Amino acid sequence: MRSLKILAILLFAGGFANAQDLNSADVPANLKNTFSKEYPTATDIEWKKELDQYKVEFEIKRKDHEVWYNASGTTIKKEQEITEAELPQAIRAVIKSKYGGYKVDDVEIVWKNSMKTYEVELEKGHDEKHVIFDDKARVLSERDH
Repeated sequence: MRSLKILAILLFAGGFANAQDLNSADVPANLKNTFSKEYPTATDIEWKKELDQYKVEFEIKRKDHEVWYNASGTTIKKEQEITEAELPQAIRAVIKSKYGGYKVDDVEIVWKNSMKTYEVELEKGHDEKHVIFDDKARVLSERDH
């Protein structure tokens, strides 16, 4: 048991060692150009490098966004914060019927590998769930927090 705790601590610390905050001057020009063309109204821009990928966190109209690029400037993954009201009606209906009593705490749309998903954090008292829906309102995964 003790070795499992030590291993968990090392893995957790290693994850932080792989992520590196970048100054704008340290971001490759092709990535900055691609980003500024795609998101000209972005504010609060923060770049990070994680292994061989570049992640940029930013806001548009007070909503959080994240985009991951590879070194050549290809988008690998995107996340966008949305409100509960912006969730498709079909997903809201599933939440109401399957997760009665839970309130929506946080919602993000995620685009990765040509797939669009909705990551929803639900809470009821001290009970929390993280549920991922596809765009047809099917539950792809669910885990308790």
